Amino acid sequence: MDISDVWRKGDWAAFFGLFTNNLTNLLTMMGLLLFVVGLPKEFVMGQVVPAFGLAVMCASIFYAWFAYKLKKETGRDDVTALPSGPSAPSIFTVTFLVIMPVYHSTQDAAFAIQIALVWCFVEAMILLVGSFFGDTIRRIVPRTVLLSCLAGLGLTLLALNPMLQAFSTPVVSFVVLGIIFINWFGKKTAVS
Repeated sequence: MDISDVWRKGDWAAFFGLFTNNLTNLLTMMGLLLFVVGLPKEFVMGQVVPAFGLAVMCASIFYAWFAYKLKKETGRDDVTALPSGPSAPSIFTVTFLVIMPVYHSTQDAAFAIQIALVWCFVEAMILLVGSFFGDTIRRIVPRTVLLSCLAGLGLTLLALNPMLQAFSTPVVSFVVLGIIFINWFGKKTAVS
């Protein structure tokens, strides 16, 4: 096996991009579990963080092996492993909709994490079943419908923080908004 079979130009950039993404997601998850949910530090650092690292490592190894097998079977030169790691929306969803309510009602960190793992297992089963129908769904459903959820999430994440900051200092923000509206509508009336 030649090194160019598994490592190519540009892979360092991809590696550090994925590394920083997973590190950011790990730190976000740790911060939410420790400071928002209030799970014990020993539990998060002793069980959740090592499990996170082990899961990302195992998934990355499997995906790299699958990509290598596909390259050998097809002879294609453009095969890459699927980047592995949790998504930020999933971290927030599981934290706020599963872990936090369960932990606050039971005060049992291990039970809250077990319920979150059941949630993740059910989600994985839905994805597994959906994977058999993915191509059919992609052909039937218009692309705009498939991307609307992603677009809505992106707009929410981009707009929510500035909007909340605007309401925390309404005098400054609404004066600026007024200036923007005057400029926008002033140009529209001058042209027409």
